[in-house]
Amino acid sequence: MNQEKFIEKRNQWLEEVSDQCHKFALKCDLDFYVFQTPCEKYNPELLIIGINPGGGKPYSKILREKDYSKRPSTDLGYDVNTLTIKPQWEIDNNEKGNNVMRNRFSKVFTEENNLKKTLEETVMMNMYYFNTPKEKDLNNIENEIKDYCLKKTVEFIEILNPENILFLTSNESNLKQCGVSGIRPVANNVKRGKLKNFDVFIISHYGYYGAYSQIKASEMGKTLREIFN
Repeated sequence: MNQEKFIEKRNQWLEEVSDQCHKFALKCDLDFYVFQTPCEKYNPELLIIGINPGGGKPYSKILREKDYSKRPSTDLGYDVNTLTIKPQWEIDNNEKGNNVMRNRFSKVFTEENNLKKTLEETVMMNMYYFNTPKEKDLNNIENEIKDYCLKKTVEFIEILNPENILFLTSNESNLKQCGVSGIRPVANNVKRGKLKNFDVFIISHYGYYGAYSQIKASEMGKTLREIFN
């Protein structure tokens, strides 16, 4: 697939997700989005997959605030890489939650292990697209909605065709539901597995402080550098 074909397929995928998730959101009144970074390049070096967006603002409130009849396909992600850059809206709203993410990632993806530039060009998406205050609140979402998100996530992985895939979760149940198999430890809190024809790598969510001390994060980064394709 070339870059032009990728953009065409990505846009079609976004339209499908926007249409179906709008229907789901009208029933459950949860807002949704997919990406935490831009997604403009086919075959990036790294795709990071989180569990789901945090937050609890109702979809009905988002529609009123943005004067939307539905969340459009052009508003399912961010236009800046929030993994490395604090966007202006976080500054304006005095939002600090993502500061922790950026701080923890900066210990793993460093100049020393040559992963800093990789993170700057990374695509990050969510496994489930609907906002919940806590990950455990996903249990309150209907299986039909979660199954749809998982199906579309795997579909998008095949469209994007990343060189490496990194899941941010230590919950093997979530990984297996997404189709990851053969999960096994590598070293330094890093695991690996398979998703269809893709090798995938797994580390703890950045909210798990014990895995992101300076020493452990540095060791984790070195291991990732060694095993990335």
